[in-house]
Amino acid sequence: MSHIGRLPDPDLRRRLTGEPLLLPYQSGYLDVVAKHDVTVVEKSRRIGFTWATAADATLTAAAERSAGGMDVYYLAYEKEMTREFIDTCAAWARLFDKAASAVEEIVFKDGDKDILAFRIVFASGYEVVALSSTPRGLRGRQGKVILDEAAFHDNLEEVLKAALALLIWGGKVVVISTHNGAENPYATLVQEAKAGQKGYGFVRVTFDDALASGLYRRICLVRGQPWDGADEARWREGIIRQYGDGADEELNCIPNVTGGAWIAGAHIEAAVHADAGRPALYAGGACFAGNDIARRRDRWVATVLERTGVVLWLRSEIVLSDAPFREQLATIDGLMADYRILRLAADQTGIGEMPVEEMRRAHGSRVEGVIMSGDRRLAVAQAARDAFERGVVRIPDDPALKADLRKIKRVAGPTGAPRLVAGRDASGHADRAWALFLALAAAAEGARGYNYTPAAAPSTPVDDDQDDDAPGLFGRGTY
Repeated sequence: MSHIGRLPDPDLRRRLTGEPLLLPYQSGYLDVVAKHDVTVVEKSRRIGFTWATAADATLTAAAERSAGGMDVYYLAYEKEMTREFIDTCAAWARLFDKAASAVEEIVFKDGDKDILAFRIVFASGYEVVALSSTPRGLRGRQGKVILDEAAFHDNLEEVLKAALALLIWGGKVVVISTHNGAENPYATLVQEAKAGQKGYGFVRVTFDDALASGLYRRICLVRGQPWDGADEARWREGIIRQYGDGADEELNCIPNVTGGAWIAGAHIEAAVHADAGRPALYAGGACFAGNDIARRRDRWVATVLERTGVVLWLRSEIVLSDAPFREQLATIDGLMADYRILRLAADQTGIGEMPVEEMRRAHGSRVEGVIMSGDRRLAVAQAARDAFERGVVRIPDDPALKADLRKIKRVAGPTGAPRLVAGRDASGHADRAWALFLALAAAAEGARGYNYTPAAAPSTPVDDDQDDDAPGLFGRGTY
């Protein structure tokens, strides 16, 4: 698959002349898809599977029926993925010189709910449709179904059941994902495919597999820079550092043995609204705030929610890096003045002790200190998950915030009881997610009186870079 001559960028066309547009692991993956009715793909992030899958979707929809043409339905768990996929299909259509309509927005009906989808219609009469995950979106349809990042779909078993029904009349199903915990239904599907229990095709590509197959060389070629083995090694190490504790699951296709996302990706996406995250829309209503306190290693975050009816709108979020305590406290003073904050829940763990006492001194009983360890931490997270699952949260369409929310995962503790971990990467330790969780927990408790008893000073210095999952140094808080 070359078609290099049709690339629009002359410099890029020159650099890629004689090079295939798909790397060996990408074209090998599509070979497996062509040979099986159902293919399960276990993959690393950041290795170009969207590019390869969109090429296959474009060729499938552009082909005549006699050549295997059919409609293609791409299902993801969030809207931004569907838009990226359909735009990539449009790029491939131009590369292949396939006559197709412009990308258009359409609406699917799911009961009384409207589902936004994106579509390209080809001269063959077939189309590529990209929509968010919903079993009803496949009802009465026929063709090839692609379930992307399947482990993060809210109801994978039901979506997969609906997709497999299309096989009766000659359809195909492709299930692609990174892992999201060993207990996830996707992980079970991977094991069944590996064992050959259902005759499914199976593809596994780790980050190192992709590098060995020329991923970094291709990146250098596209960037117009020479490839160097030492540069590749440094780049690889930088990517691994960026993923931190999540590198095994995200890059090496090794599921977390006991973990899974605390909040389902579909619930995160359902909370997105264009009016969230806009301070100018504050209507003077009752507000609740959360404050994740940090000084050096992690970010300091304060989040304000306004309650409108039963809905909690994210109105303001302030993120500070390596800010002195006086700046942190001044920021809280400003938020308390600008919004009618009835309750602010602040992380009192470790270095949070002093700022919480100062905030209490300035703002009284509206400020609540929370020792974020054990049952207390889980209670905060549970209140947040309840709000997402009930659909009463509105957040901006911010990929970084959504990524922070997905970092928080559930694992089994030594006794089997659930506990939470948050992978650390280059952007922090889910700091924005925890500030939002604290604000949602404050809203769940409402504005009522409570007691506060400052903890005694520790006998040893406090390390503000401590692991968030370690027991609190000051015992239980008053939350």
